[in-house]
Amino acid sequence: MFVNSTKLFLQNFSDNQIYNTDQSGFNKEVHSGRTLDYRGIRHVEAVAQSISATTHSYTIQPTISKNGKLLSPLFIVLQEPTGSFGPRVMQTLFTAPNIHVRSSKSGKLTKEELKIWFTEVFFPAVGERSVLLLDSWTTYKDKAMIKSVTPADKELEILTIPPNTTSMVQPLDKYGFRLWKNFVRKFSDRVILDGIDVDLFQRNNILKLQSLVHNQFSSPRFENVFKYSWFASGYTDSRPGNFENPVQYCFNILDKSCSRVDLQCIDGAFIFCSWCKESFCFEHYFTCFHYCNNFCE
Repeated sequence: MFVNSTKLFLQNFSDNQIYNTDQSGFNKEVHSGRTLDYRGIRHVEAVAQSISATTHSYTIQPTISKNGKLLSPLFIVLQEPTGSFGPRVMQTLFTAPNIHVRSSKSGKLTKEELKIWFTEVFFPAVGERSVLLLDSWTTYKDKAMIKSVTPADKELEILTIPPNTTSMVQPLDKYGFRLWKNFVRKFSDRVILDGIDVDLFQRNNILKLQSLVHNQFSSPRFENVFKYSWFASGYTDSRPGNFENPVQYCFNILDKSCSRVDLQCIDGAFIFCSWCKESFCFEHYFTCFHYCNNFCE
């Protein structure tokens, strides 16, 4: 019933005025949860860079539009013992144009973080009139708070997805976060398997990794990925054309070498860039932070 009524309501808006946002928690160290051992072994051991990092988490909040765009910047809330970054941390904190970083004691959004998301992330990125699909989180239902942070020149309609239905009718939950987490897992597994000297659970490496993932998912190549999430949730009857998702495209690197021959790199490729279509080894992609959208050399 909600999907049918929402489809009728959305006919009054263009696809670039319709958005869905949601939060997703990430462990500081992400693994596939699988390993190999001999059949019958009672205690199977696995390797992790940091045990505590496998249980402590942070939160990202991406936003997608019905026409397949991933909005920028990506909102990230890191877990800090005091709830805020100290002066020394702020001096060395990694920054990039496509991420907006906050902190809390839990690593989750509070009402204050949500206010900042509206005022500094969402409203600057949308037009005068927009619709936003949200789940039933209590803070999302605070109409007075949302009204207080809505600019005078902006009009926002909130549609609340019924409780216990997000796995079925929330676009990012239906087809979005699973791909995002699989993409992050590729980095973590590669670091562990190859013994690469990079601690992905460190604060700046978390930010660097999420910035890179957002950069790759923002490529026009993947617009049909997010269009499909709206189709799979039932809000459109038009199925997008065939597409490769980011994990399929970016990690299809069999028998490829790193493109940075100008740096005399002879390593095997780790990833394809969805923007410039070049292949890069882990070091030249992650450690050197090789941005490719407007940053290709």
